[in-house]
Amino acid sequence: MQVSRADLIRIREYNLEQRTLQDKRDEDYRKVIERRKFEDIVAERVARNLRLDLDKGRHIDIET
Repeated sequence: MQVSRADLIRIREYNLEQRTLQDKRDEDYRKVIERRKFEDIVAERVARNLRLDLDKGRHIDIET
């Protein structure tokens, strides 16, 4: 079976397109994971502060 030059170009373009799509999916997934990690950190800190009664602004001395 002979593969023409045009077929090779189409195959390369297809492979490049597939690689680009996979890179986009990987980047989107990485962003979702980073966002989840950040939200987990924030939730953990809020829970810790509430547990230790460290609410900032709760005990304010207005007259200084």
